[in-house]
Amino acid sequence: MSGTLRAGRPVGPEHHRVAAVQITGSRGSGYLLTPRLLLTAAHVVRDEPEARVTVVGGTGSHSARVVWRGEGTCDAALLLSAQDLVRPETAARLSPVRWARLMDDSPLGGCQAMGFPRAQHDRTRGVDIEHIECALRPGSGIVRNRYVLDVKDVSPELASGNSPWEGMSGAALFAEGLLLGVVAEAPRNWRHQRLEAVKGRTLLDDVSFVDVFTRHAGIAPSVTELSSATRRRKPLALAGALHSAPRDLAATIRAHWATARQQFFDRMGTPSEPTDGLRDLLAWLQQFDDPFTEDVEGRRELIDRWLTNPEVTPDLKVLRLLCWLDPDGEAVWKGTRVTLESLTTACLQGRLDADGPAAGVYRDLCAGGLLDALAVFTELRGLRGRQEAWDDVWESWRQVAGSVDLPGPAREWADGDARGVLLATLLPDPRAGEWIRTAFGRLTPPAAGRVRWYDRLCEQGGDPDSPIGRLVRTDFAAYAALDAERLAQKAADDAERQAELAARTEEVRALAAAHAEHERQWAAYEVARCTPAARWGAAVRVTLWLGAWGVVMVPAAWLVWGWTWPSLAGTISWHLPWLALSAYVARLPRAVRLGAAYRPPLRHPRRWLPADRASIPGSLQKAGFVFGAVLVAGVLLHDVGQILTTVFFVCLYVAVYRYADHGYQGRTPSALRDWDDEHQARLRAHMTVQKEADAHRATTRDCSVSARERAAAYQALVKDIATMAGPERRPDSTDRGTG
Repeated sequence: MSGTLRAGRPVGPEHHRVAAVQITGSRGSGYLLTPRLLLTAAHVVRDEPEARVTVVGGTGSHSARVVWRGEGTCDAALLLSAQDLVRPETAARLSPVRWARLMDDSPLGGCQAMGFPRAQHDRTRGVDIEHIECALRPGSGIVRNRYVLDVKDVSPELASGNSPWEGMSGAALFAEGLLLGVVAEAPRNWRHQRLEAVKGRTLLDDVSFVDVFTRHAGIAPSVTELSSATRRRKPLALAGALHSAPRDLAATIRAHWATARQQFFDRMGTPSEPTDGLRDLLAWLQQFDDPFTEDVEGRRELIDRWLTNPEVTPDLKVLRLLCWLDPDGEAVWKGTRVTLESLTTACLQGRLDADGPAAGVYRDLCAGGLLDALAVFTELRGLRGRQEAWDDVWESWRQVAGSVDLPGPAREWADGDARGVLLATLLPDPRAGEWIRTAFGRLTPPAAGRVRWYDRLCEQGGDPDSPIGRLVRTDFAAYAALDAERLAQKAADDAERQAELAARTEEVRALAAAHAEHERQWAAYEVARCTPAARWGAAVRVTLWLGAWGVVMVPAAWLVWGWTWPSLAGTISWHLPWLALSAYVARLPRAVRLGAAYRPPLRHPRRWLPADRASIPGSLQKAGFVFGAVLVAGVLLHDVGQILTTVFFVCLYVAVYRYADHGYQGRTPSALRDWDDEHQARLRAHMTVQKEADAHRATTRDCSVSARERAAAYQALVKDIATMAGPERRPDSTDRGTG
């Protein structure tokens, strides 16, 4: 027989725990209870204080001292080695041994033991293990207070006549995976087919044995009451396998978590009419009297408080069931192994992840109930009381955080995932402390006085080494550092805006001053242009200019008619000055309004002629108009008479008057121009400055326009004002205008 089921639960002695015990003149067997603690028979070590122990596949032969020895019929002893008797990988697999207390006298078949009997000694092959199967007859050996074992299918004989079972003393006796006793001797008269063993209950009733065992094993003996009733339990089916023992079912649940949850708890029905899966589980559990705690109330609490409670989630019910079935086995949650290391990872990393196993465990921890359930497992017993401590420190933290005006993101973190660090500081895992120390080294919190809410939080958090103090100086130090950065950037932005505002204000002031100076100069120019003296001067200049042109037109009559009809030319020549007079009457008000700006070229005869070839055709048209009028007037005077000629000239007077009064710039005859080119240039420049000043004021008010665009507009305006603010040029010193 292999001694183990495929599910992983030992049903007999495990060969890597079987040991050979030897002192001078004596040899026997033993069984490892822990990597260093060994159970054997007392008569094997006799009265010696120590013995040599060798474990199959172990680390060699080592000395082990006797730490407990039974007396009288209690032929048993405990030996303790100073170092592990097995390799590290084997020591890591060793689970606590479970003890059995036989409760009735019903025969018990299938008992097993492993040891080093003499029958397995051979000079050529050396020593080897013998694995026997036997039947226990509780009614035999009552007087001697021993278990009597009938060895199955084995009847060894030695040629020397000595007992073939010599050396088997000290072997552990197992029944259904539970330690039932210690093989002590082979009685005579039974043809080597019977062995006797010290009862396990004899050891368990000895207070000194329990104390020594507990001190060196770290836990008290775990005891199961074994009877004929327990051996006739109805199996429970799960994941295609039948289960009669709690540890069998626990192994299947670990491997098939989702299947167990679906079969037992996803659909539970009602308390009066549970589903088939839950009903089968409850009936199966009713067969046990909670042998792991030796308390019937433990099973009832499991059923009433956890398994049938509608407020408990299905996964938490599976975990509670697993805790009850096998508290000494591996802790598993939703099919994943749970250790202190994985819990630390969930607290520190899972709170930062949106999904993944660590994030799921962290959310389940925050939901409550998981930590207390995990603390039931032997390997996680350090978690006991941590849930209550976590709840207390979380409540204290909420009061601290509530007294501080935290910014939005920090407030959300304080009300949620800050719980992870608080739990990490409470977990008995060195990795959590190492992580926090690393965080302290990497984070640079802002100096005091820079972030008020962080200073207040440090003050309210109290001791830096407390859970709240560590939370403040890790998570919220990071938030405070970012906030300090933001505040520094805001201060820099405010300073930049203030500087920009100051520059803009100075810009506006400079512009206002320049514009005011421009307006002053323009007003002075307008006053000088429109003084009475300037207006009288303009009237004189227009009189001289148009009078001269009236005199110049008189020769036109003599050039056309003087060589044929002198009298006709004389009559027409009297009408031509009136044409100049009509233009003068129309032009005089305009010239007076222009004042000093009216500057015909009286003293520059060269400017009377066109300055460029493009103006020659227009000048010829103007001359042709005069000669044509003279020609038409002469024809009328000669053929029709004086009256019609006078009417013709009157019409010309009116036409010339209206033409001169409208003053179409650029298309009027040279004699009828306004001669105010410089004034028009000044006026256009003045209007440009006004428009640019209005545009700059608009861009100054518009925050969407960039500072560079405002600066460009300002520079252009200042340039135009500077151009207009130059020394005033004399009107008569300019070149020919364009207006």
